[in-house]
Amino acid sequence: MEANAKQTQSFLNATGVSMADMALLIAGLVVVAFMLWSAWVTLSYYQQWASKKNDVTFYDVIASAVRAAVLLSLIIFIVS
Repeated sequence: MEANAKQTQSFLNATGVSMADMALLIAGLVVVAFMLWSAWVTLSYYQQWASKKNDVTFYDVIASAVRAAVLLSLIIFIVS
């Protein structure tokens, strides 16, 4: 649902930021949060593989990295 001109101007007057800039900020925060989470998961898999814990194979590390890259691409596509 689109905001009309009066609502957009009221939002700009109240916050000092346009609605489009606020949406971009929120989308950027979502992307950054997902990037950090996926890096943490992949690093955890790598550390388990390197220390030979929990029967994690190198395939699991690569699969985690590929899965994170694909999901990140999809999220960036949806957000943009």
